[in-house]
Amino acid sequence: METLTPPRELLVAEDLQRQTAHWLAAATTFLDAEEFAAEPAWRSLEQHIGLPLRSQLATIVRELITFGQHSQRLAGRAAHDPELLSEAQRSVQQFRQRYTQVELTLDFFGDAVNSRTSGPLRAALRTLDMLATASMDEVLAAARLPVPPALCYLDHGTGASILRAGIRLWTPGMLNPVAAIKIVRHNLYRPTSLFHESGHQVSHLTGWAPSLGTAIQNALSDDPRLQRMWQPWSSEIAADVYAFLHTGFASVAALYDVVGDTRTLTRWPIGDPHPIGWLRTLLGCALCRAVFGNGPWDRLEEAMLANYPSHRADLAVAPLLTSSAALIPRIANACLTAPVPALRGEPMARILDPERVSPSALAELERSSGAALWRSPHYRRTEGIRIVALAGLREAENPAAAAFWIDRARNWMTDWHAVKDGSWRK
Repeated sequence: METLTPPRELLVAEDLQRQTAHWLAAATTFLDAEEFAAEPAWRSLEQHIGLPLRSQLATIVRELITFGQHSQRLAGRAAHDPELLSEAQRSVQQFRQRYTQVELTLDFFGDAVNSRTSGPLRAALRTLDMLATASMDEVLAAARLPVPPALCYLDHGTGASILRAGIRLWTPGMLNPVAAIKIVRHNLYRPTSLFHESGHQVSHLTGWAPSLGTAIQNALSDDPRLQRMWQPWSSEIAADVYAFLHTGFASVAALYDVVGDTRTLTRWPIGDPHPIGWLRTLLGCALCRAVFGNGPWDRLEEAMLANYPSHRADLAVAPLLTSSAALIPRIANACLTAPVPALRGEPMARILDPERVSPSALAELERSSGAALWRSPHYRRTEGIRIVALAGLREAENPAAAAFWIDRARNWMTDWHAVKDGSWRK
């Protein structure tokens, strides 16, 4: 008996059904949050971070599955109605694309949450979540703006980064519900970069960076070349200033440890939004000098200039470094006095008084609190950011004692009451 070959349209429709079944089954596995992050890691998140994040991720997964079920039904109908075949093909392709977008979103947050691989890391990252939120609270409260929850995660590399709350994510229609801040391992226990990244979030919400850029342009009004050089850096400069206002010299020393690479310190890559590392360091030292007077930042600056004099830079860059260095105090003053639109024109330093993290203020905090500073839940809650500033200052100003202060900071950051599952206690 002769076997009849199915019509081409039926073959295509059946293949669409097969494809859809595969992708729909894969999408269904996303309903279990443990498919992309372990349950202990999820439990280590504070409720105000973990619950909204899981809820929004669950929503996009349900929407993906609904889309897939629609494509599946359409492919089934196309097997009986060839006129639906083109529509079914488009729907299946769109479903595949949406699957990839959702998977990318889930993988990002899964990897972020899953970086909490051990008890000490879960405790340290929860501490950073708390500090990041606290660093945004005072300014955004003054601006009458909501404070986004912060999700900190550990990754490799030399520099931190942020995926700001409120931006559009890979999945269509999804806005990022948290400020997702990457912390790198070498700075995990000296996390001044955390405040650089939270500064990006605050700057975006308050309109600070454009205003700071204008202030820098005005400070450099007599040199158009330097105006064109410095103005595009305003967003990163605002974040550097924000870190300085929170942690003082600790942020400057930590920044130099990142940018102080012989291969890149005086380079100016095309399109890089960051100031040249050499100038970032000078500006940080100038901020310290403008607020605190003389101090250990002078030695850091002298060491950098001795090791990396501006004339060793590329011929096209060296004159700009020299010209900028002469005007750095003027630029530092512009950074400290630039108006913030959301703060009704007040400068950021009016809300975040940098005197709170001066060496003398930190020494008084250390003296008055004694050993309780490193153990008390009260001090953790009320002085956590200044504790980071103190540990970073002590590590930077006395290299012989750096190991002690690194260890003390690590013990403080991991000395949490307990990870939620109770499997680890300090």
